[in-house]
Amino acid sequence: MAKLECQFFPGTPATWNCTNCDTVYGERCIPAGHSHHWGPRHPACIRCNQPLAYLGNATDAKPFWQQLPHFFAYPLQARALGVLALLTLLNTFVNGGLTGLVASLFSMAVLIKYGFAIINERGQGHTHAPSLADVLLNDPDHLFLRQTLLMIAMGVLISFAASVAPSLGLLVMGFLTLAMPASIMLLAVDKSVRSALNPLKLMTLMMIIGWPYLLLWFCSQAIAVGPYILAEFMIGDSTQQTPPGIFTFVALNFSVAYFSIMLYTMLGYVLFEYQHELGYHTAVDDTEALSAHAFLKARTLGEVAVLISDQKYPEARQCLRSALDSVRDDTELHTRYHKLLMLLDDQEALANHAEYLVQLLLDQRQPARAVGIVLDVQSRVANFKLSKPATAVTIAERMTEQGHHRNAVRLLQNFHKHQPNDRLLPAAYLLVAKTLIEYLGDDNNGRAIARYTLNKHPNCKERNELEQLLTITVH
Repeated sequence: MAKLECQFFPGTPATWNCTNCDTVYGERCIPAGHSHHWGPRHPACIRCNQPLAYLGNATDAKPFWQQLPHFFAYPLQARALGVLALLTLLNTFVNGGLTGLVASLFSMAVLIKYGFAIINERGQGHTHAPSLADVLLNDPDHLFLRQTLLMIAMGVLISFAASVAPSLGLLVMGFLTLAMPASIMLLAVDKSVRSALNPLKLMTLMMIIGWPYLLLWFCSQAIAVGPYILAEFMIGDSTQQTPPGIFTFVALNFSVAYFSIMLYTMLGYVLFEYQHELGYHTAVDDTEALSAHAFLKARTLGEVAVLISDQKYPEARQCLRSALDSVRDDTELHTRYHKLLMLLDDQEALANHAEYLVQLLLDQRQPARAVGIVLDVQSRVANFKLSKPATAVTIAERMTEQGHHRNAVRLLQNFHKHQPNDRLLPAAYLLVAKTLIEYLGDDNNGRAIARYTLNKHPNCKERNELEQLLTITVH
């Protein structure tokens, strides 16, 4: 299908669509869309609250003809190699008589059942090969028998058509040959021989895929004749007197199974690629993908992104506040709320929220992000102060390390008026004095602050450093 992207997070694939307001959402807007977290209804559109339609998980899938390396590599997985080894051994070493017939039928059944399991798994987007045990022990649809019946029915149809008119027989045979990939896919999905033989359903599937179906048919034919081309290459001239060795037969039997699995993989991927157009995508319960709190966070961030895109800032604010009442200490939600307050330019709320967020970031050892929050608030709130002295000093120290010298001085300005008796006042004013003198070239104010601190706190542990500042700056 054509690649669809989320309208609100460009570059991410779309997974849901609202037909009412023509809005396309991705996983970041509608997280865990098949989980019970959404309640009895499917996810609803954030804009108009109408039910959403699932687009499947293949909206960013590459065209199947660009996936040939994947098709070649798929049979080389450990599980698939085990099946290939079993089939090769059976077809090479068990032949002749009743035992050989039974072994041939068994190997054919295994290959077909395993192939349909691959179509089912790959059609749902899974890239790991199924295990043989799961295939043999879990086949309620008896697809081997249905496939056999399908081939017999096709033969009967061709024979009947040929008995009516040779040209009609050729026409039916040509159509069924062209429709073979579509027929296998229909059988894999619908589990019905009637559906796999229905010319209307076959034509519909081929027309939905469009011109790439001709390429699919060509690739299927090329893969189907692959073992025979390899056989001719390995055996060589049939007039040679030396019979082929055992390793030649092993390689040939292996190649037949290998190319068959490769074909089933390609058909499964085509179902995956066109799942939305064909209506075959399956909705799985992905409740386990997110916990209740993780889901609330993800849903809130997605909803807020849409509301902000639509410039519905009060609604976005209410949505975030509601989530923060349940998920109190999530820094991502708090940071998003901070950015929203910046958009709203609510200075009082911005300053109050920054107090909590800065301390939360420091507690979680994210001082650089905490400094960024303070810088944001200082750009909007002229006299912003942090009420906790230890937090203010820590942030100011980080600011000077990052080169934000004027912001550090501004944060600690008039510290003695706000915290006159605090034990951290000497440390705060030592930092201010050093910053003014060493980085901002303001010796007079720097010395004045140093003298004031020495007069008010003559026995502080910063005394030597403060006196040194006075000595260094006197010329």
